[in-house]
Amino acid sequence: MPHPPRILEVLLSLAVAGGALALAGCPSPEERTCDVLCDCTGCSEARYLDCVDKAEIARKDAEQASCPAGAFDELLTCVEDEVECKDDEFTFDGCEDQEQRLGQCGVFVFRTVCEHANDIFIACGQGPAFEVDPDTCIGPTACQAGCIVGTSCDGLNGLNQEESSRFNECTFECFQMK
Repeated sequence: MPHPPRILEVLLSLAVAGGALALAGCPSPEERTCDVLCDCTGCSEARYLDCVDKAEIARKDAEQASCPAGAFDELLTCVEDEVECKDDEFTFDGCEDQEQRLGQCGVFVFRTVCEHANDIFIACGQGPAFEVDPDTCIGPTACQAGCIVGTSCDGLNGLNQEESSRFNECTFECFQMK
């Protein structure tokens, strides 16, 4: 079998090496999104790595919870497109639908369930219910916030009795947590 000309071998080798380098240097969707968020907040390397770790864990949680296909990547893409930086704080208005799709299967990324619950309470004409410190959004508190996220304004405001009843049952179960 004849050998390809030497120049062709060199070009093929360079193409393969270039492709491998390109793949090795491509950041994951989680890394790209954390890059955008950290560009805003000026986070340290440790905080950046924590962001990436939490996003990767959230991806696995979404897969295990059988969230709608593509919902996680849709949120990351939306955050990258919609992020706004104000006073070293980031917001990403316009990603509510994507957050809600993940939230319905219990997955929250970049913001805690308590922060989502506060947004809903405010949108429903009530004040924030929870502290924004992620360290306090655990256990029964996170459970109660999940109850809020799963309830409409009519249910939270007592205008839909059936939904209000489900909300009350949900929060009661949270109080039973140990």
